Amino acid sequence: MNLPRRLLAAGAVLGAAALLVSACTGPVSADPGAAPKAETGEAAYGGTLKVGAIQDFNALDTQLAYWTEDWQVVRLLSRQLVTYPGSTEGIGEDTTVVPDLAESWDVSDDGLVYTFHLRDGIRYSGASDREIVADDFIYAIKRFPDPNNQVSAITYYNALLEGFVEYREKFEAEVPVGDVGAVKEFIDSNEISGLTAVDDKTLQITLTQPANDFLDVLTLNFVSPLPEEVVSQYFPDSLEYRQNYVSSGPYEIESYEPNQSIAITKVDGYDNEGDPRPAYIDRFEIDFSYSTADAVSQAIQTGTVDIGFYVSPYPAHVIQSYQDTQPENLHISPSGSQTFISINNPDESEPLTEGQEALKDLRVREALQYAINKADIVRGRGGEVSAQARSEILTSTLLGYNDIDYFATEGDEGDPEKARELLKEAGYPDLSLKLAYRVSPENEAIFTSVQSSVARAGITIDLVPIPAADYAASLEDPAKRGQWDIAQGGYSPDWQGNGSRMIVGGWLNSEFNPGYVWNGVNYHSDALNAEVEKAFAAPTAEAAEPFWQEANRIASEDVAWIPLFETIRVFPSSDRVANWTWQSLGNGPDWASLQVVD
Repeated sequence: MNLPRRLLAAGAVLGAAALLVSACTGPVSADPGAAPKAETGEAAYGGTLKVGAIQDFNALDTQLAYWTEDWQVVRLLSRQLVTYPGSTEGIGEDTTVVPDLAESWDVSDDGLVYTFHLRDGIRYSGASDREIVADDFIYAIKRFPDPNNQVSAITYYNALLEGFVEYREKFEAEVPVGDVGAVKEFIDSNEISGLTAVDDKTLQITLTQPANDFLDVLTLNFVSPLPEEVVSQYFPDSLEYRQNYVSSGPYEIESYEPNQSIAITKVDGYDNEGDPRPAYIDRFEIDFSYSTADAVSQAIQTGTVDIGFYVSPYPAHVIQSYQDTQPENLHISPSGSQTFISINNPDESEPLTEGQEALKDLRVREALQYAINKADIVRGRGGEVSAQARSEILTSTLLGYNDIDYFATEGDEGDPEKARELLKEAGYPDLSLKLAYRVSPENEAIFTSVQSSVARAGITIDLVPIPAADYAASLEDPAKRGQWDIAQGGYSPDWQGNGSRMIVGGWLNSEFNPGYVWNGVNYHSDALNAEVEKAFAAPTAEAAEPFWQEANRIASEDVAWIPLFETIRVFPSSDRVANWTWQSLGNGPDWASLQVVD
């Protein structure tokens, strides 16, 4: 499933009392850590990776790219202050923050001031070739509230950056939509108090409160340097922006034809000293003309392309074929991504349908957990190699995961009789619900399975398909509250490991989420909020873990939403692909670490 972080994982507010990691209280060396090593031999560097895609990018602008697939490519074209190096073990193992454009940093004793020391001699490529300076990071952040396309995860910065909220509110009040000149004028004449360029190579960031995962926040592509003299000329992520793309990474865009193809090439003479991205491959050619997962799979099998893009899941017969004949070219990793069913149950609003009224009763929510045949959904995705049935809110790669099936049934096939008993007890023996989902063949298969399986318990579901482009806005529109009772939801962690605050600490914590239906979710629990506050106050991630576990238990037992499955990432590749490496941020392959062997 292509997980749109922009819609489904819009980020969470960080804790008011979370403390910085003790290891970061002094200068940090430039050792890139566990970056994958090149294979020996002539084939380690060079070559062209051919990619078959079933759609064009959702976004290439570092301010807006928030789909997992987009992040895989943006990693080639941008660098950040810090990053993750990738892991050959799995997506969930890519959790070590290492220096990137910052060769070192210092943190004040109170954990509020981070001072980053930038590398010398790192230049842009593409529409600019000047050297990267500290002001370029400040410009990128000052661009976040642009009304023409606000940064995708603004809640992180609302919570953490000193002076950002005041700057954002003024920006939103004074700058109209559709005027790039007004955007530039505002940015040039206003400052964010928490951002200072001490000199060209020293960036100082002041926080509103300590946060042990602030460096994780900085790994996200949003805080990538941008040259104002180029970027300010264009609307965010417009065609003109893409055609005049400025890269801070090891690769640049050679050519781009929307919905047809893109060629990305290694910057001539690129010196990757200090860059955790090995950048082995010389050229990436992405063909957007493929229409189905089957078509991409066939192209991989015939050697026309080497890997797929925006393809998930791969057809079950393709996965089985690779398992039987070339398992060395089938790459599998738990992802931490989850597909679930959210509940239209705003605390502050009266129910508009009988279904919404019923869902306020825990027994009805429990009945849905028991009624759904999750094993059937998993089989439809290719079996347990591609997905694992879940009833727990947090997933296996996140801190706070309990590895408990809170609503266990034999073989994950559901217990319709138990569901019937709960519905009868709650007074809703003939429950009828409207289920909204994002239009795609994959999603239709998932939710027709849900529709069929809950019918065994006497539950009637009317499916409400919504075009993908309209989906998030439809769920969040108060005027459309009566059109759905439950809806497709999902998340992919913004980062692995200590990323539970994004879900439990943000989406489900009513002290921090924006209210109403956000990302299809609305939930309130005083007990959960209390555990989250304890996690925020913990001095380290390890100390916070029991509080995240308890918050996870509360949300899972209370059925804050109905988990369906955790995605296992499965990628077939041609036999030309070597050094397979996973990345946390893109929730898939680290293209910058792959090699091509002819």
